[in-house]
Amino acid sequence: MISFLGVFLVLAGVPAISFAQNQNTDALMSKVATHLQQKFGGPNNALIKVFPPETELNLTPCNKLDISVPGGPSSINGNIRVGVKCLQTNGWTIFLSANIQQKKTYFITKRQIPYGEILKAEDLVPAQDFPDNIPMDAVFDLRQAVGRGVVEIVEKNTAILSRHFSNQAVISNGQAVKVLVQGNGFKITSDGKALGNATVGQFVKIKLNSGQVVTAVAKTQGYAEIVK
Repeated sequence: MISFLGVFLVLAGVPAISFAQNQNTDALMSKVATHLQQKFGGPNNALIKVFPPETELNLTPCNKLDISVPGGPSSINGNIRVGVKCLQTNGWTIFLSANIQQKKTYFITKRQIPYGEILKAEDLVPAQDFPDNIPMDAVFDLRQAVGRGVVEIVEKNTAILSRHFSNQAVISNGQAVKVLVQGNGFKITSDGKALGNATVGQFVKIKLNSGQVVTAVAKTQGYAEIVK
């Protein structure tokens, strides 16, 4: 049946109106999100959010898309621009913004760590979580923790943080230092002079009054210990 409006338009000499179908923006964003999830290890390893375009898009529908991340590093965290290219005839290219959060590895304690104790690799175990769930000052590199002394008691199953270590020198170059050496059934204290600066838990060379140069661990202000 021919509608009255259609007949009226034809008789009046008015061309029929064509309602061209545009690319569905929500569907496009969904395809980009799926691509990014696959690229970055799935929902268990990456949180993906694709943002709608800032302006309205009038794109022809496309079933053949090429989605790319400029640079494409697999360790991206934060906001990125994603390229979307239609490979069909008279295709188009746009960029969409997205946010990616990948799980990061940090370290937690296997046991309680007493004040001043020097951390060893076996005191820590790796853990993984999304950045928003990890303390901002967490230690992500084991080398930043091992061999350093903590300046507070750190409970078991606690994330190791940068604030657990002091950046203030407790031994300064040229400072008079007392050096402790202890073992099974003995404890010896010697005097010497520091040959460098050290914070709590750092190694420092000390020249003893006897003339011998030893390496010790800074413990507190003006005090170091030779670890056997």
